[in-house]
Amino acid sequence: MKTFSFKLFGGYNIDIDQKEMKIDYLGEKWWILTKAKPRMKVIPLGEIKRVDYKEAGMKFGYVRLITNENEEYPSSTYVAQHDENAFMVEKDELSNLNEVLDLLKKHNKKIEFSYQKA
Repeated sequence: MKTFSFKLFGGYNIDIDQKEMKIDYLGEKWWILTKAKPRMKVIPLGEIKRVDYKEAGMKFGYVRLITNENEEYPSSTYVAQHDENAFMVEKDELSNLNEVLDLLKKHNKKIEFSYQKA
């Protein structure tokens, strides 16, 4: 199992092993207010049809795992920010992003990768 940490919007911990991927969103607090509650989602790698991703530029980057349950919604930064099957990425986390994408390619050869333009 390999673990990656992304710090945007409160932080994400991503665990990838041979059969599944766990996205653990740590939540976001601002002062004393909770802007977003923590959540965790485990996605079997066999259920992932497509990976939409965008590197950080003018807006934040994201990785969105497309399965049967969220296939109908088009990918955007806003949708990825609120989707349980997604995590957000900053500019300085590009090496972690590339490593996550490489592991997904390695563990499931059937996944399509779609680069989203800004």
